[in-house]
Amino acid sequence: MSAEERRFHIPARYTEAPRSNGQKRFIHCSYAGTKIPLSLGVDPETGRPDWLGELFGWVSCSFEQGVKGRDSVGRIPYAEMVFESEGLDPQIPHASLIMAWMENCLRAGNPGEALPKAPCPVGDAEHLVICSHDVDFFYTGKASTLERLTKNLAIGLRDFRSASYLAWNAKRLFDVARGERVGGYLPGLFDRLEEYGFRSTLFVVGFGGHRRDPNYRLKDVQPYLVSARQRGFPVAVHGSYRSCIEEGTLEPEIRALEEATGARARGNRQHWLRFANHERLFEIVAASDLEYDSTLGFAETAGFRNGSSFAFPPYDFQNERPYEFLEIPLVIMDGALQSAALSSKTKPQKIADRILNRSRERGWGGISLLWHNPMEPIQVPPEINKVFWKCAGEREKHAERWMTAEEFLACTLPRYQNAGLLQKVCRHAA
Repeated sequence: MSAEERRFHIPARYTEAPRSNGQKRFIHCSYAGTKIPLSLGVDPETGRPDWLGELFGWVSCSFEQGVKGRDSVGRIPYAEMVFESEGLDPQIPHASLIMAWMENCLRAGNPGEALPKAPCPVGDAEHLVICSHDVDFFYTGKASTLERLTKNLAIGLRDFRSASYLAWNAKRLFDVARGERVGGYLPGLFDRLEEYGFRSTLFVVGFGGHRRDPNYRLKDVQPYLVSARQRGFPVAVHGSYRSCIEEGTLEPEIRALEEATGARARGNRQHWLRFANHERLFEIVAASDLEYDSTLGFAETAGFRNGSSFAFPPYDFQNERPYEFLEIPLVIMDGALQSAALSSKTKPQKIADRILNRSRERGWGGISLLWHNPMEPIQVPPEINKVFWKCAGEREKHAERWMTAEEFLACTLPRYQNAGLLQKVCRHAA
């Protein structure tokens, strides 16, 4: 094959001015029987899209850069994201479709339209899922637990509209008054996950102070965190409510966790998924020399916020290079799944299955699931917790491995480094 025949032309359309005057940002192009939204259109001569430009738009968070509005927590509201304004389905990994389209066109001798799936770097699996739990509430005494359960009664009526959630929390008020440790779930969670044959990453707030931070202090949970590490459940930092927007640093909380557990955290997820803009979030993660972040998910619904069913290094616009850490997309969070089910009038299990199946179809994974406390319906109604255990129990059927974020880094890092990424991430990787 000659050098000319080995060339692969990708139209350079990224510099085109964005559409204005009420025009939609995206057009839909049909390929392999699938409608794929494109923000840069197609080359009029070849009919090809700018695959790299389209991918960059998604993983660089470009589609959220111009959003000015913020919700009451200080986050970019879902109502102002492209999914709402452009009518895009968040449960479809749009960037993954574009990547598969490019992969098919790169393959020599395959003129037909197809969306091939890349092979998994872990030989005994086809799909990888990072399981995680944000420790936002833990039993520290009667007073704080009674306060939380009482608050849950209002949440059950106003937000969840769940009779089972209301009944469970009402009953536990009397149990706590009699001395039961409702909310002391971590030891039982470790036991059950080990029975299922996998482990998860715990995201823990080092210290807070804001009324929206967790009820515990590190000294309250330290014995459980030490036990977690000994049993293979890593502890990552759960950046406190003010850590990103007001304080702009994670380092004090990382040091506090290290003192409590004996190991430095390798990753972060912001409490309440709270950050004002991507640049500030990425800068504080990079400044703390962390290896991954898993903040980019929806607070109001479930799906692929960056269009990707794969982990990726965010882009550092100031220095014109990728950051030296991975962003692990958060595609399902328990409370957001409940919100999605209520707003769409769809069973939560169906939503979770659809999202996981779309990821399985288009790639080998690298997505994160978050259930705060799947042992008790303190965070969400019992039917939402049932979704977690049903999905966990169906892993073998899909040749799927659930793992910690740290395990994911260890088994996939070579693939990223072979592509010239994450060259500095090596001190902990196995």
